[in-house]
Amino acid sequence: MNNTIFITGASSGIGREVSKNFLQNGWNVVATARRLNLLKSIKLNKKEIIIKGGKIIPLKLDVTNKNILNKKITEYIKKNGVPDIIFLNAGTNFTNDKTISSSENTRKLFEVNFFGVLNCVDIFLPYLKRKKKQTQLIIMSSVAGYRGLPYSGAYCSSKAALINYAESIVNQSALHNIKVRVVNPGFIKTPLTDKNEFNMPLIITSDKAGKILYKKFLYSTKFEINLPNIFCIFMKFLRILPYSIYFKLTKLTLKKL
Repeated sequence: MNNTIFITGASSGIGREVSKNFLQNGWNVVATARRLNLLKSIKLNKKEIIIKGGKIIPLKLDVTNKNILNKKITEYIKKNGVPDIIFLNAGTNFTNDKTISSSENTRKLFEVNFFGVLNCVDIFLPYLKRKKKQTQLIIMSSVAGYRGLPYSGAYCSSKAALINYAESIVNQSALHNIKVRVVNPGFIKTPLTDKNEFNMPLIITSDKAGKILYKKFLYSTKFEINLPNIFCIFMKFLRILPYSIYFKLTKLTLKKL
């Protein structure tokens, strides 16, 4: 029987590319998103199906609608069992705005980026606890969650919340044979980053990101997954700077944005 990965936000960008890489390597992929037509376009050709044996299972899901989410995930698990990897990737951001994010907009962002993840965890957790084989629960965050960045208050805080949440549940989850991990990427070319109106250093394609994440999910055991490495190392350096230096640097950045 083929292994299975469950992916939210699989219709475009990183989620789509990760779906394609697992599918091409013989996995069954439960690809979920709000746009079902885009999920159905992720497929192997006939020759690949014979060789690899994996299949795509598209599910129309909105991570903010917990009732429908619960119904469809429960139906899937009862029919097919618990996935081997759960990649909670769905997320969004607003077009760059130089105003301070309002509470309303911040709540909208948190509903998808943070509470969308928690909705999925709530539903999967009872099944994961009963599964004998270890399951990976992988949460998509961002290096933007390391520190507050100019013009990104809502986005940075939602990603920081995810990092802290993942860190907080690692040891509790391990008691139930659940391996929690977090993905903190730098700039990846996706429809989300296409909204940015500034130069993005060391940006890589979502195709390259998909290949990297496929290998990291299967062959690395680290809690945190970074890509591209050089940019992420730079962001880790910023994280340890004292406020006096960090605020001077971000003040300079503010003038260039």
